[in-house]
Amino acid sequence: MRRQRYSSDLTRKQFKRLEALLPVPKAGGRPRTIDLYEVMCAIFYVLKNGCAWRDLPHDFPVWQTVYSYFQRFQQDGTWEAVDRFLLRRTRINAGRDPEPSAGSIDAQTVRCAPQAGIRGIDAGKKTNGRKRHIAVDTLGLLLLVMVTAGSVQDRAQAPILLALLAQRFPRLRHIWADGGYTGHPVSWAKEVLNWTVKVVKKLAGQQGFVVLHRRWVVERTIAWMTRCRRLSRDYEGLPQTTEAWFYLANIRLMLRRLELGG
Repeated sequence: MRRQRYSSDLTRKQFKRLEALLPVPKAGGRPRTIDLYEVMCAIFYVLKNGCAWRDLPHDFPVWQTVYSYFQRFQQDGTWEAVDRFLLRRTRINAGRDPEPSAGSIDAQTVRCAPQAGIRGIDAGKKTNGRKRHIAVDTLGLLLLVMVTAGSVQDRAQAPILLALLAQRFPRLRHIWADGGYTGHPVSWAKEVLNWTVKVVKKLAGQQGFVVLHRRWVVERTIAWMTRCRRLSRDYEGLPQTTEAWFYLANIRLMLRRLELGG
């Protein structure tokens, strides 16, 4: 008997696009008997609803199987590779060059669940947790995410983030950022990468939220990502696991865009 559909389920068209990018079973091994569609739907169920692995509904494959696929694809870099491939396809579908030339960076600090691993206090936000350092293109699609303790300052992590961006996206030349990146990141990017990092500062007398030129793009992406309850705070023991969930949230977003775009 076929199970009832969940709102987090992939459509068959979305799964067909995703399945073509996933690793095939190893030659000579035991044939795969599990329904990979159900495994992917279960992973996206955890992402959207934020439940523990052990609390997966019983009409999905057993949680140990689902978790093993999630962990395997995280450790071998599959999620990030799929994200980069779909990023190019989504940009082409939107009439853009497949490789971005400009983007925005920002950071978000969130509280950790009691069982989560490393953490630190973000003095500016007075939050004990982890910080997500995020880079997006001009469409708001995720390019790169790095998760650190909340005590790591934005400007201290920026050179590491920008250096990785330069390795993975060679066309990048222009980056917009908020006031937290003033100073060393701007000069470092110019001297080492020959990039332009433009700091978009708050308006004089600004109170509350105001949409600021270019900065709003990355802030909107953060809002998209944290609609997924698994990312509303940090539940993971390892920062790399949180990064994998970010790539999955972006994959989910791009699969929907590509389906709508035909």
